[in-house]
Amino acid sequence: MEPAQTWVSEPDRLLHILASCAVFYAYIILLTRLSGKRTTGNMNNFDWIITVGIGSLMASGILLRNVSMLDAMLAVAALTGLQWLTTWGALRSPRFARWVKPRPRLLWTDGRPLDAALRRERITDDEVESAMRQAGLARGDAAGWVVLETSGQLSVIPAGGASGPADADLLHPVAGSARDQGGETDDRGGT
Repeated sequence: MEPAQTWVSEPDRLLHILASCAVFYAYIILLTRLSGKRTTGNMNNFDWIITVGIGSLMASGILLRNVSMLDAMLAVAALTGLQWLTTWGALRSPRFARWVKPRPRLLWTDGRPLDAALRRERITDDEVESAMRQAGLARGDAAGWVVLETSGQLSVIPAGGASGPADADLLHPVAGSARDQGGETDDRGGT
């Protein structure tokens, strides 16, 4: 094999790849504009998996000879459409929303970790403490609550805001909180 073939085995193929990239780039812009900001906004696990799948389909359409661009574009459109339908359904049906999206989970309350919740979510104390530092807290007991959000991010609510978890309006959908209506309990036996 000649040294030039190590880098470029088929020079004409490079033009095909460049043209495919340009077409897919424009296509993704169009789909993103049509499907709305939710497609690229703060992603939950479901959104992230769909995004990775779309990237894989694009790469297949650009690089693989046995996958046509039209095949890949149709698959990308189908995934984008299914994602749009799923979020549309979740907005209209709380039952469907609970089925497709995880609930936020309380991991830390009243300055103390909820060990069972941390184990269930596979979150280490170090990760929670890092989120507390990023929120400007210097001590663990300065955190009223730490919540693992549906996006996988940790929200830190400093202590002293409300008088307790039962007073916190925004904790009602959080699994393990005193306001939890889903029947799950926290580590101390509360609902």
